[in-house]
Amino acid sequence: MREHYSHTVGPALRRYVTLAVGYRYAGAPAGVHVGMPSGTLTLVVPFDEPLLLSGAGLSRPTRFQGVLAGLATAPTLIHHEGRQHGVQLGLTPAGARALFGLPAAELAERSVELEDVVGVARSLRDELQEYATWGERFAAVERVVLGLVRDNDSAREPAPEVREAWRLIRRGGGQTPVAAVASDVGWSTRQLEHRFRGEFGISPKSAVRLTRFERSVQAARDPRRRLADVAAECGYADQSHLAREWRDLAGLPPSRWRLEDDLAFVQDDEAARSAAWGHDDTH
Repeated sequence: MREHYSHTVGPALRRYVTLAVGYRYAGAPAGVHVGMPSGTLTLVVPFDEPLLLSGAGLSRPTRFQGVLAGLATAPTLIHHEGRQHGVQLGLTPAGARALFGLPAAELAERSVELEDVVGVARSLRDELQEYATWGERFAAVERVVLGLVRDNDSAREPAPEVREAWRLIRRGGGQTPVAAVASDVGWSTRQLEHRFRGEFGISPKSAVRLTRFERSVQAARDPRRRLADVAAECGYADQSHLAREWRDLAGLPPSRWRLEDDLAFVQDDEAARSAAWGHDDTH
């Protein structure tokens, strides 16, 4: 069984939420799904049973009733018994401030229990499981998220130069030199590094690298695409360079990912792919 529902959030949330999907996956062998590093924070409310995660800042496999994962340069491993069911949101760094009143840097390179960040997580999970349709569930998600935004409407915004640097990097698709970004915002590369890391928890160079990697993930989803063509399209020197970056960031090369991670394709629709990177409003 594979069930996927892609939801488009209302205009008031589009600056903060780039991806909203419901999923149900069952009947496959038990295994490990690779949660890829990306330029978005990930919020997951699982149904039926907790998520068992390892990697990405976790010292040991840990169960989560709901999870909020920050920007990361390493994969999160999702251990499953051949079934997954829940709701997932992709949040921009601006969304971290708007929903939780904190900079993305405070969540970088780690996964935390959602209830520890926002006290409505448990009640939201219980409510969502009562609804019969994805439409009803996402209406409830939007209501709760809008409430969080209102509660944090006085949260301090980062410096305009930091927001612009993030926008330039994301818009550049992973091919924008950091020195050019610093020049465009009127800062030295050293100043950009310091202020950027303080807001996002990763360096500008890592943000460029993640953006390019995300492009390659989306392109590699299509099994008809030659990996050499994926490498060229996404700005890698060659297929070997692509494979090295995948090993560093995902823990495995794209050829192996295509063969082994069946769960990676449960959300494989055009809306999810297009929302997963390069969103111009992710600042």
